[in-house]
Amino acid sequence: MILWLRNLVAYLVCAIASTAIARWMQSTVAVDVLLPNLTTIVIALLAINVQTTAVIAVKLRELADKHGYNFRRSIAEFRLAIYEQGGLVVASLALSTIAKAKVEVLSSLSLECFSFFVIYASLHIFLDTTVGLLICLFPETDDH
Repeated sequence: MILWLRNLVAYLVCAIASTAIARWMQSTVAVDVLLPNLTTIVIALLAINVQTTAVIAVKLRELADKHGYNFRRSIAEFRLAIYEQGGLVVASLALSTIAKAKVEVLSSLSLECFSFFVIYASLHIFLDTTVGLLICLFPETDDH
């Protein structure tokens, strides 16, 4: 739970910093590029992660069958990552809806910040899953 909260705070800090830098540079990249494509990006990362998780699951199944290992914690982490990504898809859809609303629900500053938050969270899950794949396929050994 502590790691999860730490990650949320890290995403928030990075999102605030990115928004501040973009505003300081008078860049509209978040509104013009990131926000309109956010759902597509998040779904694409989810699809890649599902495929990566499938590869890892096959390898874990082989190890479990061969050596009798128990991977309950790993499976729980993969399940949590899928739920988190599903939440990020919902959040990206909500942000897109709010951005196109006729009535101002959130300021453009908040929309930019939340967009950066969602992309950082999605990228972190993507990188974490990728590292999991590499560790699973190429475990470190003491034979150098």
